[in-house]
This record gives sequence, structure tokens and C-alpha cells, in this order.
Amino acid sequence: MLRTERLLLRRARTDDVSALHAIMRQPLAMRYWSTLPHPDVAATRTFIDSMMNPPHEGSDDFIIECEGRVIGKLGCWRLPDVGYILDPAEWGRGYASEALAAFIKHRRAQGGTELTADTDPRNSASIHLLERHGFVETGSAARTWLVGDEWCDSIYWKLEL
Repeated sequence: MLRTERLLLRRARTDDVSALHAIMRQPLAMRYWSTLPHPDVAATRTFIDSMMNPPHEGSDDFIIECEGRVIGKLGCWRLPDVGYILDPAEWGRGYASEALAAFIKHRRAQGGTELTADTDPRNSASIHLLERHGFVETGSAARTWLVGDEWCDSIYWKLEL
């Protein structure tokens, strides 16, 4: 569990399904995610299950709470690649930055050596977030994710811890 001034980052629980589904079913929230919006609660349940029991070693993933409400997730489903999603109703309040700062501090304390990220070049908010926290661009590639019927490109990032 990680605490910041306004947030609690904690491990996923089965009772997070409906709150996270309310976020992950939104096209706006999922615009730059690697999948389409979740069509049903079962899809989010599978996502939560994979956070709680990843099929590989090296996961460090958190649910983000603000004032007792689930507002997103941030962490590494597979280290060292960090990913995050917030409810669009919470955008612009600095929560992603606050959560990412806490996560970076946590990974340093855990002895991590680096974090990486992959962003869609159209996702300027995510790009600025990573840059503010010291991530540097390491490359890019075209047509890396097929989401529905749309090919998306990638910018790759790295932060030395």
C-alpha cells in the first residue's frame, strides 16, 4: 500500500470489479489503452483477476483510490513496463502525477533499476506526464497495436531509477 497526500494506491481486490468497469467501459478512458472498452463486467473481472494473479513473475500493480473511491489503476502488470488509467472525470487534478511519483519512489525503494512505458503519439497528456517525471524517449514504431480495427503507433520511454 502506498499513500500520498490525496491518494491511496493498494492492491486489487475482487470487489473492485464494478468500480473499475465503470472506468474501463468508457471509450474516452480507453482511447489510448491497448484494448477496446470493456463490453461487460466479465472483461473487467478478467482484468482484475490478472492484476491479482498475474500469469508471470514480476508484477507490481495498484488500484488508485481517492476519498475511498476507485479512480483508476497504475503500476506494472509486467515489470518494468508501467501503465495507468484514470476515470476521465478525475483528469486535470494532478492525480496521475501524484500516483506516478509515489510509484517511482516505491520502485526505487524496492531496488528497481528502470521503468519503461509505451504511449500512443496522440496521447499528449500521457507524454507530458512521463516527461515531467524524468522519462526519456527511447524510440518509436508504427502500427504496434491493433485495437479493434484501428492500428496505433507507439513512442517508447525509459526512466533510470
